[in-house]
Amino acid sequence: MKAWISVLLTASLVAVPTSAINARSTTKTTVDAVYEISIAGWNIARATLDMSMTGDAASGRYDADIFMEPQGVAKIVTAVRTYVSSEGQTAGGRVLPVKYRVRAEEVRQPVAVDMSLSRGNVTSLRAVPPLKERPGRIAVTNAHKRNIVDPLSSGLLPIKTEDGRDACNHTLEIFDGWTRYDVKLYYKRNENVATQGYTGNVAVCGARWVPVSGHRPAKKEVQYLEANRALEMSVVPLPEAGVAIPYRVSIGTPNGEILITPSQMRISSAGV
Repeated sequence: MKAWISVLLTASLVAVPTSAINARSTTKTTVDAVYEISIAGWNIARATLDMSMTGDAASGRYDADIFMEPQGVAKIVTAVRTYVSSEGQTAGGRVLPVKYRVRAEEVRQPVAVDMSLSRGNVTSLRAVPPLKERPGRIAVTNAHKRNIVDPLSSGLLPIKTEDGRDACNHTLEIFDGWTRYDVKLYYKRNENVATQGYTGNVAVCGARWVPVSGHRPAKKEVQYLEANRALEMSVVPLPEAGVAIPYRVSIGTPNGEILITPSQMRISSAGV
């Protein structure tokens, strides 16, 4: 069987004109965005995203950084600033992070995550503070650290369509260093949007949050999130990179809707 596959691949390459082979070029796509985060209409934080992707729609490498700091009324109760970074590759319709890092400048208790991965599996992990043992908490096993993405890399959704609607055909298996959970996406609609630096089409996905481990199922917060149907994420398609990225996120809560919306977004692509 392997020999026949080799013959078929060789025949295919011979049949493809040289001009078509040369047409596959490497592209560098960069995204610079600022997201405003609010709850019940009150601005509470601002996040700055810097992301670059080098490759093509089939495979490539990426690195992303987010810096978040409190805004508005939130400054009264906290001064915590958070840094998050991730890097990895896309290949075969998968997002495969290799490094994930979190630093939160909490005065009383620093928060930090250093995680390394290979082919979607966690190979080393340091999470501070460690997850406390509590009655009813579902243990995180080694199996829960396989075939996962980190929270930042989960924002890269493989696509094949120009309008990005197939970005919503994913179940994101996420491990953040402490807890393991799924986000199940489904397609709702496409719509046109405009913000400073970007005007175009987005695909709107509905979402369901499913806890897997590290959680305490009896907690009201966990039960509410699991039952919550007021979850929605719209994504911007980047066909040249083979992925879509978040544009807007809305989360219904008992205290009002959490909104994450871009006040500016600049996307550029160039051959390298």
